Amino acid sequence: MILPARLLPLTFLVMLAAVVATAGVAQHAMTAKFDGSSEWDLDGNGTWAMRPGMLALEKAGVPGGPIRRPGAMAIFRSPVVTDFIADIELRSTAPVDLLVRDVLLIFGYESPMRFYYVHLAAKTDGVHNGIFLVDHADRRRIDAPSSTARLTDQRWHRVRLERRGSTGAIRVFFDDDPIPMLSAIDGTIASGRVGVGSFDETAEFRAFTLRDLSATPPR
Repeated sequence: MILPARLLPLTFLVMLAAVVATAGVAQHAMTAKFDGSSEWDLDGNGTWAMRPGMLALEKAGVPGGPIRRPGAMAIFRSPVVTDFIADIELRSTAPVDLLVRDVLLIFGYESPMRFYYVHLAAKTDGVHNGIFLVDHADRRRIDAPSSTARLTDQRWHRVRLERRGSTGAIRVFFDDDPIPMLSAIDGTIASGRVGVGSFDETAEFRAFTLRDLSATPPR
């Protein structure tokens, strides 16, 4: 299609704005190196190990304390984020025939008593395979328990978490499926840090990238 000459300047400006906006987001991508450096704050009583290119939860944490919450979490040492996209590859190392096997993505982490988590499992019910809120009380589900559980093997899977703290929107994508596996809207916690973990099983994590969509590009 050939554009009229009078539209070319406007078209160029629109394209330039898109490139600048994309570049701004890219400049705020934070990628875990998994090289033994201290990039993670540990929460809970699980046993973690840094292996080449990955973070491994070798011994499951045991949920304890005054409220019902995950037993082992590793929180990425990054600035607090509000609107973001987190991409990660993960796998459960629990027995394949264990339906309650789980892997977690943590977000909105403010303290050990206040955060959200995405629970991926091999079954769906009131406390498995969903999105949960811990707010100084036992974890509470904030989405409908209707999604098909997909953590049914020990293979690596790609998971994307999209969060818009400004609107409360939460979407979780599994592997290459363009339709969200889990979704919810909740504005209890607008911003916080992001991490990984398991409620009471073992897992491994690699290829973690966090893109802060709300950050102001540097000048």
